[in-house]
Amino acid sequence: MEGLSRSSWTALPQALARLLTDRFGVALASTPSAGDHPALAWRRAGLMNVTGRPDGPGRVPPVPLTTLADASLEVLRILSASTRLPASGALLLGERSRLLGLARSGDISANRSCRLLAATDGLLAINLPRDDDWSLAGAMVQTDVGDWDALAAFVRTWPRETLVERGRVLGLALAADRPAARLAAPFDATAFPQAQGPRTGAPLVVDLTSLWAGPLAGSLLAMAGARVTKVESTTRPDGGRGGHPGFFDLLNGDKQSAIFDFRDETDLARLRDLIGAADIVIEGSRPRALRALGVDAEREAARGAVWLSITGHGRHDPAADWIGYGDDAAVAGGLTSAMRANCGETMFVGDAIADPLTGLLAAAAGWAAWNGGGGQLISLALAEVVAFACTFAASAAEAHDWQVMAEADDADLYALRSHPAK
Repeated sequence: MEGLSRSSWTALPQALARLLTDRFGVALASTPSAGDHPALAWRRAGLMNVTGRPDGPGRVPPVPLTTLADASLEVLRILSASTRLPASGALLLGERSRLLGLARSGDISANRSCRLLAATDGLLAINLPRDDDWSLAGAMVQTDVGDWDALAAFVRTWPRETLVERGRVLGLALAADRPAARLAAPFDATAFPQAQGPRTGAPLVVDLTSLWAGPLAGSLLAMAGARVTKVESTTRPDGGRGGHPGFFDLLNGDKQSAIFDFRDETDLARLRDLIGAADIVIEGSRPRALRALGVDAEREAARGAVWLSITGHGRHDPAADWIGYGDDAAVAGGLTSAMRANCGETMFVGDAIADPLTGLLAAAAGWAAWNGGGGQLISLALAEVVAFACTFAASAAEAHDWQVMAEADDADLYALRSHPAK
């Protein structure tokens, strides 16, 4: 990735196509296009409405996030020859915020669950989307905290790495704000010996995920022609069911449903049988949690399946046990740092942006790996997908031009999709 040009975003689609074709041994009938300019796509996806200070202008990040989204979708379209896929990957980055009517809030995430707080040595993103997270946050700073002001006061007295170490042990999603690492690839893939050749037809997909990134990947695979079964637990259904019903349907309406009691041995046997028949499995769990159910990712990949593991920070130790959501993972990937370097202000970018970006890439990588013969365990970390996009960041002069271009654009926003009919 050395020596990227001033317009390095235009090289991103070709770089992604080369990564996928070289890694999984597939051929693309055409080269994916770069789509709309990243500044225009950002505005037309509605993402300026959720990026910036509440009392300031909508902002464009100096990172071609929409280009990665568009290129991932285009790779999937080329490989599957599907005519049902959405017209724009960028649209999917802004879809939820538009449906929910979210607004930009600077150093508070658009969905209000994550904040950038000052520690003794820099900024820390702390995400508390669950009620139980507040007691864990209190344990992290060793005192009871009942609101963000109280938590911020205690965070100011601790160094970031101490808080990150404590918080991750407790199961909190948090990340230090720092510049992105330059990554040559947005995923890790381990190949397993298997006898399958190139595949065509409709793969069987088992979707074990919840919320956004994994369900989006499963929905795109369904639109590409796969047969997708969504798996939920009787005791812990997908938390996305508690959100916008139309958005949940967009992510899951094309899937079959299978609900299992994970405490029941008969149901667990049925679950393992379903996974054992799958061509592609999507999951977002800690490896030890899967092993407790008798599910082994390496074993499934070794028989020829494609295993898509979507996590906040990766499957490698110690990151395999770190929790991450879209906003804090984007901070870990360097996006807030890039924004501050660009416009001198600290803020979140988009709406849990690492989630849909990773979901799009997971769908493309999953189909490419299956089409190339399978036998792959692919780890996609939200933070690393963002860091990869940051590798193609604009120069300071170019980033200024992007902002001007977006502010001058008066085209209609991309049309929202309608959710599947019931």
